[in-house]
Amino acid sequence: MPTTDNDRDMRSPSPSGSVLSFSSANAQDLIREFGGRLVSSQNETYMMPVVQDTEEHERLEYQHRALTLTLDSLYAAPDLVRAAMMPSQSYTPAAVDLGTGSGQWAVEFAREFPHASVVGIDIAPPAPKGPVPPNCRFEVDDVNLPLDHYTKCFNVCHMRAIDHGVYDYRGLLYRVAQILRTNGVLLVVVGDLRLYQHDRTPFPVDVKEGDPGWCATQALFWGNHNNALTRGEATSARYKNAEWMSKCPYYNSVGYEDVYIPLGPWMTGLDARCTYIAQLMQANAKRILGAFRPVLIANGHDLATIDRLISMGQKELTEMRPRMYARWRWVWGVRNSTKWDSRLPEP
Repeated sequence: MPTTDNDRDMRSPSPSGSVLSFSSANAQDLIREFGGRLVSSQNETYMMPVVQDTEEHERLEYQHRALTLTLDSLYAAPDLVRAAMMPSQSYTPAAVDLGTGSGQWAVEFAREFPHASVVGIDIAPPAPKGPVPPNCRFEVDDVNLPLDHYTKCFNVCHMRAIDHGVYDYRGLLYRVAQILRTNGVLLVVVGDLRLYQHDRTPFPVDVKEGDPGWCATQALFWGNHNNALTRGEATSARYKNAEWMSKCPYYNSVGYEDVYIPLGPWMTGLDARCTYIAQLMQANAKRILGAFRPVLIANGHDLATIDRLISMGQKELTEMRPRMYARWRWVWGVRNSTKWDSRLPEP
């Protein structure tokens, strides 16, 4: 019998297709040390540190707070999200946070929608701050694997900065359509690895150290981009996700918003709130340079050069010279009623 929107209820136990539930996960079996940081032992593509790495956990908290304050919300397209999460007599509204990281987004979303069920999924056990509400749980799974066990389970799917660990991001958009109920909302958040100058023009990426326009911070960001390409990561998702979602036959009402956030309070006239956001994103950027270390080591870069560039980049960010922006993009789309059938032809 075909699955309907009401066939799955997230009040049930964790679907058997998941790798393992958070309550049974042994973190030490899922992580390893590499390049002086803790990384996943389950996904050879994702070489960024996992949340059990203390510095990475701290970085993710800075990032989460900066992005939430930027929107003044956990999510873009609030009208669409709230409509999708309305209470129903037919099923329990549910949301999933793919690549949940620290798990903080899932926890706060569960608090905002106490009538709903929320699950956070990552390749390493999340570690949110504070108590986890009873309507929130975590599972260890790899989003590169089939999601069949979650067919039509969710009203909202959130994915933030997960492209580093995804082999086929465009294909993932299709597979997410399988797990969304009709009129469910897909929320995607990505950070650009191109950094932007004070006039919002991009820093050059084809220059060498000492050339005009070169800076260590951009060199490390773009080096991480190039290394990701060699490992098959979906780095182009940062630039094409809105286009891909628009062309995917399972989504309607696709939209996006770009926001430029200064890396540090170098802009004049910032109020206290915007100053705090800039400081949070500055702290995030300083720590992400160190998080690139295992990525660069895995791709054969000279360790002394890596550490020298990290030190230079952190100095640039601390002194706010040069002045930099990070560009973040929020993308959303609504699941239409088209029957899911793997990868349908695009228009």
